[in-house]
Amino acid sequence: MPLRLLSAVERISGLVFTSADITLQVSRMTLASLCLSLSSGAFASSAALSHDKMDAIADEFVQVGLRFQNHDPLPYLYIGPEAWRTKAREDDMSLAEVLAALNDLNNRIQALPPTTDEQDLRRRRDLTARLVALQTRGNILQGIYPKDFDDETLKQFGTIAPRYQEAQFLEWVAELDALLPGEAPLTERVAALRDQFMIPQDKIKDVIGRAMQECRSRSNAKIKLPANESVKLNITNNMPWVGFTEYKGDSQSIVHLNASVPVHIERAIELGCHEGYPGHHVHATLVEQEFVKNRGWNEYTYIPLVGPLAVIAEGAASFAMDIAFSREERMAFERDVLLPMAGLDDEKLDTYYHYIDLVEKLNYARNEAARQYLYQGMTRDDAKRWLMKFGLETEGTAATRMNIIDAQRSYVITYNYGRTLVADYIHNKTPLGTPAAWDYFSNILTTPLSPQDILIKDAN
Repeated sequence: MPLRLLSAVERISGLVFTSADITLQVSRMTLASLCLSLSSGAFASSAALSHDKMDAIADEFVQVGLRFQNHDPLPYLYIGPEAWRTKAREDDMSLAEVLAALNDLNNRIQALPPTTDEQDLRRRRDLTARLVALQTRGNILQGIYPKDFDDETLKQFGTIAPRYQEAQFLEWVAELDALLPGEAPLTERVAALRDQFMIPQDKIKDVIGRAMQECRSRSNAKIKLPANESVKLNITNNMPWVGFTEYKGDSQSIVHLNASVPVHIERAIELGCHEGYPGHHVHATLVEQEFVKNRGWNEYTYIPLVGPLAVIAEGAASFAMDIAFSREERMAFERDVLLPMAGLDDEKLDTYYHYIDLVEKLNYARNEAARQYLYQGMTRDDAKRWLMKFGLETEGTAATRMNIIDAQRSYVITYNYGRTLVADYIHNKTPLGTPAAWDYFSNILTTPLSPQDILIKDAN
């Protein structure tokens, strides 16, 4: 039985939600303002652009980015005019040409007149980082790799995750072994415990729907959202994830839940908060409202999977449950509401929570598997065995995890290290459960922070 089913792909959305039928009207977002020559399929050179401005660069970034997606199968968010995406999909611009256009955009940012405006400086910095991330991803698609795993995460996500040695994982595994005594192999003992808290398939929608309702109630009491915002639940099957948020724009999302894989009781609140409130749906809503509508920063109508924002987005979503619920509140809600709805017993819930704590630490084994597999010569089979030994994953889940690493590579750090960054940042500012904790969390969602911003603020 899988332990933490597909958690590296079940949240593939992050702020990276695709949408096929959105038209977002934004002031100043007009084709005339781009100074582009799209009819020929080519972009204007920097020499042809007089009086270059950040808004023009941002608009062109979106158009070049959409052409980049013709070459990259990874998902992305887009909430701009559908005509732009249609035009991009029809363009035969090569990946090499796209990378050259991204490099030109970077040069144009560096050539902008000096400014002392803090927001403008932040905007230039963040778009530059996103350009570097896309260029790095493009090079990888062409078979040109960074020098090592840390170099890849630094260029694509603006941070380097901590390393853990085998001895640390062995210590955590030993703690779990002591928690679940018995003669059977540890993976079997863990599976037996997990089986007691598996939500029946015919109850998944009701249980997770009730959990999301509670997450929404708690979030709405702390974060002001547009009156028209909403999330719809969609039960699907045979997908490589448990939950996926599709942000549709204008504060509307669909959270898809996969009923083909086992969903355990702790995932109900986690999914409700991570995918919905105050996680990805809330974050996407606030990004659209604050960055695009209020500031007119149109570069945020297109958000690829790579970039420093991915670490903040996944980290905030992974920590969302801890903002919305204390441990005691969560356990009480599961005992009083969710477990009865699922027809499950709460007899071993305390033990189960100790297991969850330890497995959360073991999630870092995925980073080390990716590091060794991508850059240090570890074979795929050995990487699977590593995940089974130190991540306590089943053979099937480990194989799926390797498929994810093949596709997303170092993105794996955004979940565990992203959560650690956000958690440490807020813990260092104020105790959880206070209004200030919600304020700091909201600030993360509405300020274009990078991982380094959080580290710098923590250091101060």
